[in-house]
Amino acid sequence: MHCLNSIAPTDEELISFALDGEALPEEANDHLQQCETCKRRLAAYKQANAYLLSHLYRSQCPSGEKLSLYCADLLPADERTSIASHVKDCPLCATEVEQSRSFLRTTNVELPAPSFSLRTLLHPIFATRIIRTQPQFALRGDASETAWPRQYTAESIDLSLHLSLTNSGEHMLLGILTSADPTESVDAFEGVLAELYTAPGLLVANRDEPAASPLLRTQGDDLGNIVFKPVPAGNYAMVVYLPNCELVIEDLPIE
Repeated sequence: MHCLNSIAPTDEELISFALDGEALPEEANDHLQQCETCKRRLAAYKQANAYLLSHLYRSQCPSGEKLSLYCADLLPADERTSIASHVKDCPLCATEVEQSRSFLRTTNVELPAPSFSLRTLLHPIFATRIIRTQPQFALRGDASETAWPRQYTAESIDLSLHLSLTNSGEHMLLGILTSADPTESVDAFEGVLAELYTAPGLLVANRDEPAASPLLRTQGDDLGNIVFKPVPAGNYAMVVYLPNCELVIEDLPIE
């Protein structure tokens, strides 16, 4: 189905008009209004576009319900990781997630607390604390047990933990995530879920014990920072849900 008129719109022009609404050249538009052949060409492109939209548009995206549960942190760890990976590459889902999180922040919605058990983690990796020895005065007891900041490493992930006091006198725990992999950017940690549990909690639990709920929960920002506040004095365990594994920090005392 072709039009032999020299001023007829080209296939590229009709496709751009049908898909993106891009205006046709004035002569081509005038011709389109009078040419039945070109009208049929345009209708065919619009029909093909409608078919693709109805069958393929966002076919790989999670459902709206899944995205809502993801924003409320009510999905299992494996689904949460999968959706986080998808949202990172999909601007449409990223927009929906931001809108849902904005709604949750401004609306008093009662959400059930998730539970955690080491046995429910898919790929837990335990971080090793790095203690850099420095010359110091001899003190009674082991100062390294309570020294801050603390450095942890697990595979290619490094976590630096800093403890400070807010103006109101409450503890704030700041974690800075970085990767030893030069191909991985800092924003890869944006949106990762991090949870703080009273230790030892379920890190040493057996199958007969119920799952524990986190004391505090937060998400990583675009700089790889995670912030917990206020944190009461106590001994804690931390879990950071990275895209391919769960980073576990044991024995985290805060005094």
